[in-house]
Amino acid sequence: MWKTTLEKFNKYPSQQKVIKKMLQLGLRVGEDKKIYCNDVEINISSLAKSIETDRRVVVSTVNNILKNKNLKKLFTNIQSAGPVLSNISEELGLGVIEIEGDGQQIGILNKITEMLANQQISIRQVYATDPELSSRPHVTIITNKQVDGTIIPLLLNINGVSKVSMY
Repeated sequence: MWKTTLEKFNKYPSQQKVIKKMLQLGLRVGEDKKIYCNDVEINISSLAKSIETDRRVVVSTVNNILKNKNLKKLFTNIQSAGPVLSNISEELGLGVIEIEGDGQQIGILNKITEMLANQQISIRQVYATDPELSSRPHVTIITNKQVDGTIIPLLLNINGVSKVSMY
């Protein structure tokens, strides 16, 4: 899915880094040549600094996006997914399960949610990284309560799961 988008910037590795960061964060490009996280304008220099490049690279990337019909349609419509609760789960009394594995394997999430439902554990939030954008594809599941560690071996038995962490 993202491979085609990133390939359009093969000649420009610095711009490719900008594209990847924008996709990871769900940042969109406005017709006004500005970058937004939903309705909040993002400082171009700050974005450039976060990926160790120059602000002119970000500006060039925005210009290239707006010149290309397909890229423009994608980047003017993308939205941020919102807050991920894993870093504040303890303060909220929630549990966190992080599962790494093969992002192309079908049915992993289905099997995980089925196991949790069988143990009467409610899911508050699920966040999955895109395997094409992440070097470490994983799914983070926020549960309504701390989860007993006895579920770890069961989760590790799911085809495609390579690592399970709970906190």
